Amino acid sequence: MIPRGLEETVFETEFGPIPLWAPPGAFGRKRPLILCITGAWEEADDMTGLAAVLAPEWDVAVMRLPGNGTPRLSETSVVAWGVAVDQLIETAAPDRPVVVSGLSVGALVALATRSRRIRRIIALEPPLSMDRIWPMTEGLQVFLTERPEDRAFIETVFGVTDAGPSALRYHTLVEGARAPVEVMVGGAPLDPPRPIARYPSLVSEEDRAWLRGRRGVRLHVLPGAGHAIHIHAAPELIDLLKAALAAALAD
Repeated sequence: MIPRGLEETVFETEFGPIPLWAPPGAFGRKRPLILCITGAWEEADDMTGLAAVLAPEWDVAVMRLPGNGTPRLSETSVVAWGVAVDQLIETAAPDRPVVVSGLSVGALVALATRSRRIRRIIALEPPLSMDRIWPMTEGLQVFLTERPEDRAFIETVFGVTDAGPSALRYHTLVEGARAPVEVMVGGAPLDPPRPIARYPSLVSEEDRAWLRGRRGVRLHVLPGAGHAIHIHAAPELIDLLKAALAAALAD
C-alpha cells in the first residue's frame, strides 16, 4: 500500500530493486533530501509524517527494510544493504545534499552507508550489541518458527538462532562512518531485565559510554522515551532532527 499523498519510485541496485515513498516530484527537485529507513517489520507510514513536518526545506523519502513487505535483495546483511543505499543515493539524489536517518535496524543500515554525498547520519535507537537486546530475543526466536521466510533476516541481521542470541556487534559501522553521526536514544534504561509494558531503549549504558567516546559522534538522550523513540518523544525528536539537518547544511 502506498502511503497517502506519496508516490512510490523504485530504484535499481546491484542487489536488486528498492522502492522509496516520497511526495510527488521529490526526485526531480534540487533541495536537500532526507532518506528515512524504517525498523524491522515497520510500515512506511511509520516515518512518512516527517514529509509534512520538514517541508518545504527538505524532501523526505522513506525506505522499508528489504524483504519487509518489499522485494528481498540478493544479499541479506546490514553491510550489503548499506552499499545498496549508497547506490540508490547516486541515482535518486546525484546532485543534492543528503541526510540518512534510520530507526532501530534501519539505523544500523544508515550507519553502514559510506557515500560521500551524505552530510549527516541520524541513527535512532541503533541496537549495537545484539546479545544485549533481551526484550526482543524471545519474540525473535518465536518468529524463527512462525515466520520461516524471515529466518535468514533474523539469524543474519539480529544474530538470533534457535539456540539463542549471538555476540553480534555493529560498532564497526560507527567507526567507519564518513559523515558526522547523531545518535538519539531513549532515556528508559535497557538493564536490568525486568517485566516491561513497552520496550525500553535497546542501547545499553556500556554502548552509550562507548558512543560518547567516539570522534564525530554526538549522543542525545530523550528522557522518558523507550525504543519507539519516534512515538514516545516525537516533539523533542523533531527539534533534534531539525537542528541536525540545519547543521548538516552549515558544514
